[in-house]
Amino acid sequence: MDAEEMSQDRTDDRARWRALYVASILSGFLLLGIGDANVALPAIADALHIGPTSLQLVSAGYVVTFGLTLVPFGRLGDQGHRRRLIFIGLSVYVVSSLVCGLAADWRTLIAGRVLLGVSAGILMPQTIGVIQQLFSGAERGRAFADYGVMTAIATALGPSVGGLLVTLGGQAQGWRWIFLMNVPIGVALFAAGLRYLPRTQPVAATANRSLDPFGAVLLGVTVLLVLYPLVLTTGLPGDSAARWYTLLPAAVFGVLFWRWERRYARRGSLPLLDGDLLRTRSYRIAMLVAASWLATGPAVSLVLMLYLQLALGLSPVLAALVLLPSAAASAFGARWAARRVLLRGRVITLTGLFMSAGGILVSALAANLLPPHPAIAVITVAQVLNGVGNGMVISPNHVLLLIDVPKEKGGLAASIGHLTQRIGNSLGVAATSAAFYAVIYGQAGGLTNARRSTYDSALTAGVVTAGIFFVLAVWASVVDLLRMRRARAVPPSAALATPLK
Repeated sequence: MDAEEMSQDRTDDRARWRALYVASILSGFLLLGIGDANVALPAIADALHIGPTSLQLVSAGYVVTFGLTLVPFGRLGDQGHRRRLIFIGLSVYVVSSLVCGLAADWRTLIAGRVLLGVSAGILMPQTIGVIQQLFSGAERGRAFADYGVMTAIATALGPSVGGLLVTLGGQAQGWRWIFLMNVPIGVALFAAGLRYLPRTQPVAATANRSLDPFGAVLLGVTVLLVLYPLVLTTGLPGDSAARWYTLLPAAVFGVLFWRWERRYARRGSLPLLDGDLLRTRSYRIAMLVAASWLATGPAVSLVLMLYLQLALGLSPVLAALVLLPSAAASAFGARWAARRVLLRGRVITLTGLFMSAGGILVSALAANLLPPHPAIAVITVAQVLNGVGNGMVISPNHVLLLIDVPKEKGGLAASIGHLTQRIGNSLGVAATSAAFYAVIYGQAGGLTNARRSTYDSALTAGVVTAGIFFVLAVWASVVDLLRMRRARAVPPSAALATPLK
């Protein structure tokens, strides 16, 4: 190789890593927007005089449309339109953020949040698709290490940033800052994308094939009916039991969708869901681990945030600061673990699960056994352990999710993974918050008459409920660990004869 070729290789290598950083920052930007907006809901309710149902729609509008758009746009990105979709998604995100930030009434705000969800659903599959497209082997582990740092920081910082902006801007206007700050950041990412994101050509095998519009409708209806009762669950006595009735038609539409996809594939067309992808065992298990853990960690953070405010009297921003150490710790855990996951596999995620569980358990014990000030101190320190463990789960699991997925299916694989994570997260938050409030209203009849002992019991109930999902994540990780060890024990000749799925 001559000097000119070596120089070109170094240039191409730098270009790939710059594209990775743009994709990672974009993904972190989207995740930050989920956490910070939820903290602002009480301020939004006061400023726009929104009732409980409409306030739920401010949050639900984003979550539902995000889930609805993930899979179709993941498939579209894999057909060679990834770069174009990123610019379309960023444009919609900036405009809808401006609509939310300047909203004069709750109807405009909900419309803006719905558009935000659509744009996030367009963008999120493309960020992981870029990494899947540009990196492979050990390099992909290093790439996901950097990606995991950004997503871990953004996930942990969301509540703190939201609380800080509401505090700085005031109760009446601070919530607008959360949306308006998206505008300059989105414009900067658009400019960076124009310069650094790679151009992609349509994939020959899929470029001229239908996107399966009828399958997209069936999947969309199924997702809508599943998410609807979850995102409208607050745990308060006013929740209507009738919302759960949507799960019956959801099951019907889910079966219809599955049958349609199989029939569509038999006709030689390209289905929305890839059968080979769903039959890949490493992919299925990683999806289950991610969905179970996102039903655990964020749900516990929510009830812990509520406990710090309701039981210990902290302001929203101070409560967020107590949980802030998990952000830096999560970034450290993510970077350390993702660079070693190809050597250690599921041992790393299992270790992370138990470390994070240890931090949660210490926090719950401190809340129940210590006076307020010592309890706050111990909970703050325990968040370091929780954060390191969280990073050791999420970032390596991204690598294991896509380790057996072909590059040309990276966007679809990421979108299905994110969809299951959103459903898992919504289920965990709904179940945990319901358990938390059920104890408060069962023992004290409401928030006004509740004492600290009541809140202690409520926190314990929430943590125990989240623990059910934790057990599921551990079980899936152990199953995958045993699978990997059996695969290593197979002689090379047998492994070549029987590909691992």
